Amino acid sequence: MKQQKGMRINLASRPLRNRRVFYLLSGFLTAVLLVVAGTAGNTYRKYSALNSQLRSNQARVEKSIREAQREERRLASQIENISARYQERIDLLNSLIFKKSFSWLRFLSALEEALPQSCFIVSMAPSLKGDSRIEVRLEVAFPNLNELLAFNKNLYEQKFTGIRIISESQDENGRPVAEISLTYESTA
Repeated sequence: MKQQKGMRINLASRPLRNRRVFYLLSGFLTAVLLVVAGTAGNTYRKYSALNSQLRSNQARVEKSIREAQREERRLASQIENISARYQERIDLLNSLIFKKSFSWLRFLSALEEALPQSCFIVSMAPSLKGDSRIEVRLEVAFPNLNELLAFNKNLYEQKFTGIRIISESQDENGRPVAEISLTYESTA
């Protein structure tokens, strides 16, 4: 018959043989756990700093977006104000361009013919009144009063109406300058 081995109840007196393997495995797992924990901590610290940097960048970008939107609203309101102020003139000029009822060439030619050789136009501000009539404010530089009077006479000969000398002054070079208002009606 077979002999049965007895059961060992006192494990402390005869420890298991794979105790070294147990310590080796537990030491290895502890080392792996420490490496993983260190790597995870390092990664967390690195991405935490990056996250705070990204949040500050995001706050800066949002601030500049808000500033740009404010600037856009301000410029849009300025554009609307300017557009509303000049819309009537723009519409009138556009209608004249489309209708071609006002001859700018005739107007400028008549003005040039009326202007004496020694005089020149410093500035001109036309204001259209209707389809074929224009009111103009001119600043004309002239060498002497006789030339100004000759220009005034020539304007009447060229069929300009409502001619008024509004003011006289001197430019930065000391030349006399007269501000003149007149009306021109196109006879097309």
